Amino acid sequence: MGTKSKVLDYIENILEIPRQEYDGMPACPFAKQERESNNIYLDEITSGNSFLKCIGKFYKSNMNSAVFIQNDDIEENETRAYQKYLNRLLKEFNIKHWKVLCINPKDELDASGLNVRSLAPCFLILINPKQQINDAHKSMLDTKYYDNMSSKYKKYLNVIKK
Repeated sequence: MGTKSKVLDYIENILEIPRQEYDGMPACPFAKQERESNNIYLDEITSGNSFLKCIGKFYKSNMNSAVFIQNDDIEENETRAYQKYLNRLLKEFNIKHWKVLCINPKDELDASGLNVRSLAPCFLILINPKQQINDAHKSMLDTKYYDNMSSKYKKYLNVIKK
């Protein structure tokens, strides 16, 4: 199975599955709709295919979301800084309607012992509409979605329960 197939398998069989650890919700609540509507642009960052080249191709695809495969070895303590860097890069190019989220298989972030990030086949850069992420975050604050997450995970996600 190639890397792209492994990523699609991860999305379908890990991120989309409702789980007790997330109060019966999938780890990624909007992944299934995006995948089933064939609305995820998938690309791989390489020496000849930079992040910005991938963004350009994603933009031209007219798809709603993207997953960029990055096979570089990125340590857990670098994930968040790298994610911030990529978001700043988007802002510098006046791309303000998308947001970058990174999934690093080296991240040690769990909900009741389940670490869905560690099950990723490689380092993944997710690009989603910023409004969609913000709306999903707000709606999940009124559920028990975050309740089983470790304090480290909640801090990573900047979750503040009302």
